[in-house]
Formats: sequence, structure tokens, C-alpha cells
Amino acid sequence: MNTENNPLDFSRYVFVFAHPDDEIYTCAYIAELTQLGKSVDIFYVTSGDYTGPEMGPIREKEALESMSVLGVRKESIIFLRYPERELMQRVPEVAKEIFEKITQLHPDCIITHDYEGGHNGHDAVSFCTHRAAQKLEVPLFMFPAYHDWPERRLWNQFAPGREIAFTLALSDEQKALQEKVIAAHKTQESFFNLVKASTSAEFLFKREILRHISIPIDFTLPPTTPVGYEYPGSKIRFEDFKNVILTVPEL
Repeated sequence: MNTENNPLDFSRYVFVFAHPDDEIYTCAYIAELTQLGKSVDIFYVTSGDYTGPEMGPIREKEALESMSVLGVRKESIIFLRYPERELMQRVPEVAKEIFEKITQLHPDCIITHDYEGGHNGHDAVSFCTHRAAQKLEVPLFMFPAYHDWPERRLWNQFAPGREIAFTLALSDEQKALQEKVIAAHKTQESFFNLVKASTSAEFLFKREILRHISIPIDFTLPPTTPVGYEYPGSKIRFEDFKNVILTVPEL
């Protein structure tokens, strides 16, 4: 595998996550990088405060505990603290701040959420980070979180037709580390129990995958069919996402 497509061959990394606990999809990879002495900076765009502002500090504390397990320094963890319920309305502001902060860090590799339609907040962060990576001409890799409707949701699997550039098969030691990350996020226990009981468990708990973004993504087109957050009864529509990103000015 050549350097362009091997995400272990860079020196300075920025990971951009929508919420605390999203690092579960790349936690073994992050630990591998810190053990190799690479520079790793972490952005959390929201603090996971969907149920109320009092939850933000609790989930930030969980994220700090998780990152200490992975070997990431506290000073390398950046909480942007956008209220989760306001994230979509503030995409232009988020895009600007992510670009400015990544510019200051001078990474040579950026890793973030795939554009997959499972969660509109994940997709918004994917859009903002993709935009910064394209402008700065920094190699960009994306990881899958989940897609499809809730009752048939697939975790840690790319949508059909997307090529895996890198697979990290988890050793027993890395699986134990992953369990420590899950244990750190005590408020999300019910979520992780749901994943453990799903058909996706074998994917989440056996390997981590990334895809290399070599061709720019058109975020005005639906990422999947159907879009996962457009399940029956949901008030969130893809057109709302599209209309918001179209308000973001060019860099």
C-alpha cells in the first residue's frame, strides 16, 4: 500500500468527531498512532448535550477519560462546544472554525466521519471537515459510524460501493482497550449495549476501517438511498441538510 493510501505513514493527525464517544470507531487506530509517537489532535464539535446543557460537561469528562486510555494528551483535545440541537443551524460557523483551527495545527492527515446519512450531525461534521481538507490540500480519510434506518441500522460498515483503503484487525490487547473506551462513556451504556446486541457487533468489535477521499464529495447529493435519518416518523429531511450547507460561503 503506498503512502498516499496508508494512514499510518503520516506525522501530524487531526481527528474531527461530532460527539464524545464517536472515537469508538477509530480508538485502536488512535492508540496505535500515539504509541508510534505521532502528533494527534482531537476535535469534538459538540459535547453530546442533546438531552440538555447539563450533559455536556459530563460527556466531556468521559471523553477525557477515553482519550487518556488512548494516550492522547489533554491539551490536544479541543471541545468546540456547539450545542448539539443547534449544530445544523450553525454549520457556516462550524465550517469556518474547523478550517481555522485545522489551519493552525498544520496536519498532514485528517480523519473524520463518512458522509453516510445515518446522523445529520455526523454528515454536517463530515462536510465541514472535507471542505477544510480540500482547501488545505491535506489527505483526508473517513470512517463509518452507521447508516440505514434505525430498525436495520448497520454500524461500522461503509455504504455499498465505497472502497476500504485501510483495515486494522483488532488484537486482543486492542479489543481490551476498546472495552475501556466504552466503559469510559458511562452515559452511553444503553447505546453500546444496543450495538453489542446487533448483527453489526462482529464488525465494530473486530476491526476498524477507513476510506481515502481522493475525489471530492458532492454533499448536495443524498449519501445513501434511503437516507438513514429520513426514517418513517422522522422530521429531519435531507433537503434541510442540503439547504444549510448551500449557505456556507466559499473559502
